[in-house]
Amino acid sequence: MKSGRMTTFILLSIFTLLMAGCTENMKVSAEEIMHQAIEAEKDVTDHIGISEMKMYTGEELVDHMVIEMHVSDNKNKVFVTDKILGHEVESLNDGDTILIYDKGNQEAYELTMDELDNFPSLNPKEQFIIMMDSMKETHTYELIGEEEILGRKTYHIQLKPNEANSLMGDTDIWVDKKTWFIMKYVSETGDMRTELTYTEIDFSPEIPDDTFTIDIPDDIKISNLKEMEEEFGPETVTLEESAEALGQPFLIFSEEDADLVDIQMYDFTQEFDRYEFELTFHSKDGVPLVNLSVFPTPDDMPIYGQDETIRGNPAEYEEVINGYLWDEDGIRYSLLPAHPDLTKEEIIELTENMVLVPEN
Repeated sequence: MKSGRMTTFILLSIFTLLMAGCTENMKVSAEEIMHQAIEAEKDVTDHIGISEMKMYTGEELVDHMVIEMHVSDNKNKVFVTDKILGHEVESLNDGDTILIYDKGNQEAYELTMDELDNFPSLNPKEQFIIMMDSMKETHTYELIGEEEILGRKTYHIQLKPNEANSLMGDTDIWVDKKTWFIMKYVSETGDMRTELTYTEIDFSPEIPDDTFTIDIPDDIKISNLKEMEEEFGPETVTLEESAEALGQPFLIFSEEDADLVDIQMYDFTQEFDRYEFELTFHSKDGVPLVNLSVFPTPDDMPIYGQDETIRGNPAEYEEVINGYLWDEDGIRYSLLPAHPDLTKEEIIELTENMVLVPEN
């Protein structure tokens, strides 16, 4: 199994390929900017850009990537270099197939757009609009001013969360006034800080056709990512097998309240030295009700916002995803409602009726 770092590395390459293609509290000036972006007729297509992404935990730099992107019509070529590992991943999206060459591990993968259910590529303007729109209910927007990055005029927009324990914390975006291209992005949540800054950009490039090829050595097998996901993805297990892997019994919803329809075990032993379990529950009439994730309480992942109480334990409620998080007897529980009409009171009542499994 790949390390969590290399998995993130490859997923970043795929995400960049896909993204690179073709409130009442909102300040009036920021709202006007959103309107301008929506009404703008010109979309950026061809461009070459180099950006640098850094992720910090406290003062420690934990990830440092350099991303070089070549975009022409519906074709994308991306180089992602891990500055900490010294590895490089080269990726190509030709509109039909994604091809990835992991030079550090000498491995190659492919994935068709059909296998991604034709996940749509987004141009820079669409990325900006979706990002802003997705946070308008949870954040207050403010236009800080206009700033210049790489000789281009940008709007600096600041997004402040309305709740202290928001999934997305303080966020700053610098978006190009003409192209709506996000030139810089900074986000802080808890002690995590992410920075993405473009160091080079060209919106009128001459890109040779042979740019959109990847030279993979003949002795390297090209594996299908969809098949690998099925082979190395989660495993369906029983309650007894789950408790055995956890090393102790754990809580689930009672049979009177819900039906357990599936348990998926995720092997994170290389990344976090633990297994995680995702349990799916339906109501008694067969409608998806809640998803419950269970894993040993991590020493390095405290629950920050303890604004609720579940089963007598301090719990965190995340409004953005309508999720609940709490620790009990060495196990961390993460609950996500699947039924849109399930109220907070009903969720709390469900947890009060939880039972320990397997039964002694």
